[in-house]
Amino acid sequence: MELVYTGVLLCAVAFAVVAVFASVALKRAADTMETLSKTLGDVENKMNHITPELRKTMEETGKTTENLHDKLGATDGLFDSLQYMGSAVHTCNRLLHSKTNKLSALRSPQFVDKLTETLKWGEVANKVYHRWKRDEKKEDNTSGTNEKWTGDEG
Repeated sequence: MELVYTGVLLCAVAFAVVAVFASVALKRAADTMETLSKTLGDVENKMNHITPELRKTMEETGKTTENLHDKLGATDGLFDSLQYMGSAVHTCNRLLHSKTNKLSALRSPQFVDKLTETLKWGEVANKVYHRWKRDEKKEDNTSGTNEKWTGDEG
C-alpha cells in the first residue's frame, strides 16, 4: 500500500506543480491583458485627439481636389485652342506642300511675263483712277463749293 500512497503523493505533487505553473501563466496573461488595456486606453485617447484633425485634413483635401478639378476644367479651352492651332498648322503645311509642288509652274517665263504685264496694267489703272478722282475734286472746288481738297483723298 505504500506504493499507492507514494503514487498518490507523486500525483498530488505533480498536480501542485501544474497548478503553480498554470497560476503563474494566468498571472502573466492577466498582467499582459492589463497592460494591453492601458495601451488601448492610451490609443483611444490619442485617436480621439487625432480623429478631428484627420477629418479636417480630409475636408481640406476634398476642397483642394475640387479646386484643382475646377482649374483643370478651365484649361480645357486652352487645350482645345492648342488642338485647333495644331489642325491649322497641319492644314497650312498641307497647303504649303501642295503649293510648293506648283512653284515650278510659277517660275516659268510665260507666267512671269503675264504677271509683269498684269502689274503694269494694274498700276496704269490705279494712276488713271487717282487722276480722275483728283480732276473730279478740282471740278467740284471750281463750281463754287467750299470743300478744301488736301490731295490726301483717293
